[in-house]
Amino acid sequence: MLWFQPGHIVRGIDFTEDPLLQGRIFSYLDTQLNRHGGPNFEQLPINRPLSPIHNNNRDGAGQNFIHKNTAAYTPNTLNNGYPAQANQTQGKGFFTAPGRKVSGNLVRARASTFSDHWSQPRLFYNSLTKAEQQFLINAIRFETSQLKSETVKKNVLFQLNKISHDIAVRVGKALGLEAPEADDKYYHDNTTAGISIFGTKLPSIATLSVGVLASINSDNSIQQAKAIKKALGEEKVTVSIVGEVLGDDVEVTYSAATAAQFDGIVVAGGTESLFNGTGKSTLFPPGRPTQLVVDGYHWGKPVGFIGGAKAAAQAARVGTGKGVYLSKDVDSLVEDLKDGLATFKFTDRFPLDN
Repeated sequence: MLWFQPGHIVRGIDFTEDPLLQGRIFSYLDTQLNRHGGPNFEQLPINRPLSPIHNNNRDGAGQNFIHKNTAAYTPNTLNNGYPAQANQTQGKGFFTAPGRKVSGNLVRARASTFSDHWSQPRLFYNSLTKAEQQFLINAIRFETSQLKSETVKKNVLFQLNKISHDIAVRVGKALGLEAPEADDKYYHDNTTAGISIFGTKLPSIATLSVGVLASINSDNSIQQAKAIKKALGEEKVTVSIVGEVLGDDVEVTYSAATAAQFDGIVVAGGTESLFNGTGKSTLFPPGRPTQLVVDGYHWGKPVGFIGGAKAAAQAARVGTGKGVYLSKDVDSLVEDLKDGLATFKFTDRFPLDN
């Protein structure tokens, strides 16, 4: 975790008069003192400056250093006066403020831009894809539907309406309330890059996770799963073989598996009994293998089927749309799946408001 502290600066760089920064110079330090372990937090490697520091700090939790000098005070005679305060001529770590000029009146007041709380949220909303906007709308609906006060609900719609009339109307529909008239003072069509997750393909599929559904009762399914694991492993994709029980090749059981663990799901051949109703077992909840495919599909993830595993596709009713791969062999499936993992999410599966 990065415990960011804006008070830690590179020599030669000073602070601006930005009021938010000025406040955080204090508040971040205060937070680290009181929440992140207390004294000596600045000795943690992630917080430690590159330049070595010698001071009189000794006691307290989290002390990482073994101090060699016996005089932990200044001035002293027992250690030739060291550690000593750095100044303009002595000490490499002394801070010298860069030269700069300022003009104008310094007043204690907020700029008018601080009154605009809505332009930036609108920029965020504008930069999302339609599917991502729907996710956001659904999240707001979920949270606001739990409010008990109709007055508070209306206040939420009032604020949302300042960001986007579209948001207010769609959220209001779920609350059974009418949105206010459009308030376009802060409306704009600007967008920015780096906000959308689904907008572009991933530059690499390394570190993604794939679950291969197999059966210990079919050697063919295990061999296919191992071949998929080897092929995708060369792309640094983490592959977990899912089976009825743990073993030399099976790393995850159906009883413990969930589609949330994986970025893509593949069903190996030889697993037909798990999906056609003939393979009932006390080792996992009824329908769990099918549910893994159903959830993965509805969550927009790529799903693949090899050979006889088409029975799983039929049981899960996933169809033949984008991101659904029906292949006769491992090699062709792996190539299709690589492209699907790079796409990451197939957003055409997500329902959108009309």
